[in-house]
Amino acid sequence: MADLGDKLDEIEGLKDKAFTVFGLRMTPTTIVAAVTGLLSVLGALYGGFTMYQKVEEIASLDLGAYAAQMEQTSNKIETQERLLESIEQNLRDAKQLVYGVENRMNQKVEYFEGKLDKFEAKVDQTKTDLEDKIQKALDNPLSGN
Repeated sequence: MADLGDKLDEIEGLKDKAFTVFGLRMTPTTIVAAVTGLLSVLGALYGGFTMYQKVEEIASLDLGAYAAQMEQTSNKIETQERLLESIEQNLRDAKQLVYGVENRMNQKVEYFEGKLDKFEAKVDQTKTDLEDKIQKALDNPLSGN
């Protein structure tokens, strides 16, 4: 079994070791830095390629079609606004008509209530008069009625 201290010493000693890669003498630190730099360059190239694709995609858009579609949508919205205004005006007119009908109905109800009150008063008066006549006829047995 290997001693942990010996393994740590081997790892610490690794930074001083030099390797030859493609004819170049490098330490592990420079290899890691070179790989990191290479990957950064590759990442930047990929990002540039992706950006180029997006720019091409935007450049290939048919702006005339979008403008026509926006114009059509704008026309539809204007048509809907005019329709809505017309509906609002019709509702206002209907509301005024309903108020007018309501006022006329209230006037007629008041008129007929007055007539009904007068009729009831006449009926009550006639009833009272009739009861008085009946009572007089009952009180006077000689009247012959």
